[in-house]
Amino acid sequence: MQVSSVTRSYLLAEPAGTATGVVLSLHGSRSSPDRQAWLSGLAGLAETAGAVVAFPGADLRLGAGYQWDLEGDLEFLAALVYELVERYRPPQGRVAVTGMSGGARMSCRFAAAYAAMVSMVGAVGGVRAPVEQPSRPVPVLAFHGSADRINPYAGSATGRWVESVPDAVRGWAEANGHSGLPAVVQTSPTLTRTTYGEPGCPGEVTLWTSKGAGHTWPGRRMGPLLRSYLGRTSTEIDASREIWSFDRVHAADA
Repeated sequence: MQVSSVTRSYLLAEPAGTATGVVLSLHGSRSSPDRQAWLSGLAGLAETAGAVVAFPGADLRLGAGYQWDLEGDLEFLAALVYELVERYRPPQGRVAVTGMSGGARMSCRFAAAYAAMVSMVGAVGGVRAPVEQPSRPVPVLAFHGSADRINPYAGSATGRWVESVPDAVRGWAEANGHSGLPAVVQTSPTLTRTTYGEPGCPGEVTLWTSKGAGHTWPGRRMGPLLRSYLGRTSTEIDASREIWSFDRVHAADA
């Protein structure tokens, strides 16, 4: 598609029948749409759940892949969402925006700027607090490993990753009007769910923390080379399945 006289591209998985919803899945830094499709497995939702799943591509080169421009790519993503909404008519005219690492950061940035277009955010290994007040509460589902060396759980000194993951999640909760203490449930010795707001309520913010897991997509296995660099993957929860279920709960929020 053409955006400001620049050709931008995306991969698309379509169901055979009527679309039940639309999902955007944004790749991480140094990655690409095809690698994000492989990593997340979200394209399978077209066959199993009737979802349309788009994998857009960033335009800034970084290593062997690309990275998102948190401000410059807003126009492209807004144009893509508008096109997909016009074509597939998802509930309330909104789409789920998900991503891995840098794609999760871009998802959070887009959701804050275009909240009216977003049914929920699914942030894997990269949730960041909104830098502006969203026009409406945006439900957020985040996943993060406590042993993530790329985007450390406790934050770091790098400009792109100053705040901790709990602080970022709290930032979304406050922006969504949930300023009280979260409900924390230890679902297993290595998996914790932290939720602001009642489950299923508009603007719910939930964080799944995987103790000892690295910079990975929960439920998706990787080869030994990637595992040695990115760390352990949690198999106790399937991020892709949880993201779709969360979107089904919140897709019709007013």
